[in-house]
Amino acid sequence: MNRQGWSWSGGGLRLRSVLLLLVYGAFGYMVVVFGLLAYRVGSAASELRRDSEPMLRLYGELTARAGALEQAVSTAKLLVEVGSGREVIASKIRAMVGRAEAPSPVPFARVPLRMRTELARVDELSSALQNRLVELVAAVELGRGDELPMRLAAIDSLHDELIVRLGEAQRIGLEDLVARERELDTTVQRATQDVLWWLAGGVLFVPVLVVVARRRIERPLRALEAGLGRVAEGELGVEIPVHRDDEIGRLARHFNQMTRVLRDRAEEQGRFVAAGELLAGVAHEVNNPLMAIVALSGNRATDPELAPELRAEMQQILRQGQRAGKLVAGLLRFVRSGDRHAGRVDVNRSLRDALDLVAYQFRVDEITLESRMEEDLPPIWGDALRLEQVCVNLLSNAIDALRQVRPPRRLLVATWAEAGRVMLRVADNGPGIPAAIAGRLFHPFVTSKGAQGTGLGLYISRQIVREMGGTLELESRPGQPASFLVSLPAAQREDLAGDGPAVEPDRPAARGLAGVRVLLVEDEEPLRRPMVKYLRRCGATVHEASDGLDALARLDALPVDVIVADLRMPRMDGVALHRALRQSHPALARRLLILSGDLSQLSAADGEALPRDRLLVKPITLEELGANVARVAATAG
Repeated sequence: MNRQGWSWSGGGLRLRSVLLLLVYGAFGYMVVVFGLLAYRVGSAASELRRDSEPMLRLYGELTARAGALEQAVSTAKLLVEVGSGREVIASKIRAMVGRAEAPSPVPFARVPLRMRTELARVDELSSALQNRLVELVAAVELGRGDELPMRLAAIDSLHDELIVRLGEAQRIGLEDLVARERELDTTVQRATQDVLWWLAGGVLFVPVLVVVARRRIERPLRALEAGLGRVAEGELGVEIPVHRDDEIGRLARHFNQMTRVLRDRAEEQGRFVAAGELLAGVAHEVNNPLMAIVALSGNRATDPELAPELRAEMQQILRQGQRAGKLVAGLLRFVRSGDRHAGRVDVNRSLRDALDLVAYQFRVDEITLESRMEEDLPPIWGDALRLEQVCVNLLSNAIDALRQVRPPRRLLVATWAEAGRVMLRVADNGPGIPAAIAGRLFHPFVTSKGAQGTGLGLYISRQIVREMGGTLELESRPGQPASFLVSLPAAQREDLAGDGPAVEPDRPAARGLAGVRVLLVEDEEPLRRPMVKYLRRCGATVHEASDGLDALARLDALPVDVIVADLRMPRMDGVALHRALRQSHPALARRLLILSGDLSQLSAADGEALPRDRLLVKPITLEELGANVARVAATAG
């Protein structure tokens, strides 16, 4: 049942209904208590007013009549004292008597009997006194002055009796009012006692309310708070018992669902981290033979005595080795994108690097790539690796969507500049975004891939784009082929100031290594020999060392301009060598080149990492190695 906020479920009343019952019950209880007090006291006061009003009105009117007659009596006494002008005085007395009107009718039934008797006697005496005064005036008018003393004596007698009766009526009335006031006080006291009893009963009911509140509200909230605290401490296996199907019960179920999702995502993240660490380790082992292949094939391809057919084969080996190295470097760059570096970013470059990482899937899944990249795009300000992560997420989602439709499968990537912003679009001809999740597409853990998806790709991508001051939106409608648009602000002049030129500076030619003294520190002979051969062919004097300790020992006897060292070596690796050089040979520490397949290890292990321009990612060509050696040698004093 659900009507006007009241609802029932399998666990009884819902929390909202319980709270409403408590509030309405307390309000109704207070209304009853104070209504009872108002009724008991109000009815008694109303009865007192109803019974006292006629008595007081009648008493007031009789008092006013007696007052007017008293003035007339006082004036009548002047008739005896004066000898002339009695007609004028008599005229005044007649006027005073005329103002002493009889009282208006009142409901005598509401007037107490004793009070009623006295007031009736006062009314009779007032009428008799009024008649005697009229007769006195008539005697004056008829010239019977000798009758005035006798008539005046009778008037005084009536007046004195009237005053006595009026006083007696007043006394009786006051006694009656005091009695009624006592009755009212008694009624108020009894009503107050009743209210106190009701309030005492309400106080006894408070523990019941407290128990209900604790069972339905406090305990579940405490359990939820404790669960959140444990989750905040990193314990993702927390689950809260669900006792009822009310609001807090649903909140507990949502909490349990959230912890399950977090636990699953944490396990996936742990696998991703482990895969990244494994990839980093494997990359070093792969990059060394790749670089050896590249170096050997590069040296062999430059041999003038080599037959053209063999030279072509060596060049093909060189290109394939460079291609494999580029793929390994891209994978490492992607899994090691946690380190952030803000600077100018070429959007086309980031998009091409992302395409290189997923390009192998185009041939397998029969996907046709259409690229519309506008040249000479203005740079943006941000992190190139994180933008590449956004592009990989968008491309991976598009590839997954295209697998759900039959060929032809088309993927479009486009970039262009518009109104001071750099735009990037990724669109496909897949089935589109389901309407059920279109409105929540960028929320965490929302995915259309089922158990295969984490639901974090688009959420993280939008966060990255927003950190760069841009937007990431779904252009297409639900059910139509998906099209995502990234809009990023072009870098301002003040952002680019001090960041260096947009293109890499020209490196000194490798042929200009004549006289340069190089110490090559590499533990693998197949990799060291072709590098030594190439550098010597370029005119450099090359000394060899198998690890960092061997290199430090040779530095005491050899003059060296540039040191080229591998990152991973036995006994003393490149990181330890860098630290030792900073202590013993600071000048050489500033002319150290590090070779590695995973340069993020250097940043993680060495608090004072080398500048980026002296970190070389394997595999590199011999020409790149020679150019970097020449560049660093040019800085030697």
